Amino acid sequence: MRQKVIWLAWLLFITAACSSKPDLETPPEIRYGEDTCDRCLMIINEARYTASYVTGTGDVRQFDDIGEMFAYVQEVPENVIIFWVHDYDTEKWIKGREAHFVAADGLRTPMGFDIVAVSTQARAESLAAETGGTVHTFESLMALAAAGEIELAHNHE
Repeated sequence: MRQKVIWLAWLLFITAACSSKPDLETPPEIRYGEDTCDRCLMIINEARYTASYVTGTGDVRQFDDIGEMFAYVQEVPENVIIFWVHDYDTEKWIKGREAHFVAADGLRTPMGFDIVAVSTQARAESLAAETGGTVHTFESLMALAAAGEIELAHNHE
């Protein structure tokens, strides 16, 4: 009888582990100086440029440059549940679809995509004015990535 209880408990544990849904409210934890970018495999060092996403199966992808995330999601199509980006000024996580983005050559991000995220439209407009950049939404960057234009427009070889 005891063995049956142990097997039942084990089965319930496995079932619960397999059926858990990804956490949509907690940003991923990145170990700076240790974790690597899923696209370029470089070590992630600077929070202000970092991006991440979580798939429907709970897999976490992390990137050392916001542009890397947009390029990767086109190269490796996955069922993405939530995107995360860091605020350029505060280095706090923002849900990707709620962020405002600025693309400018003067920003010089780690992999040369030169795209940063901020939490407000007003800050995006002021940063764009300061750097000679352009303001984008999450959707507009996804469309540029789908068209293969992000890497071409913002990658310094």
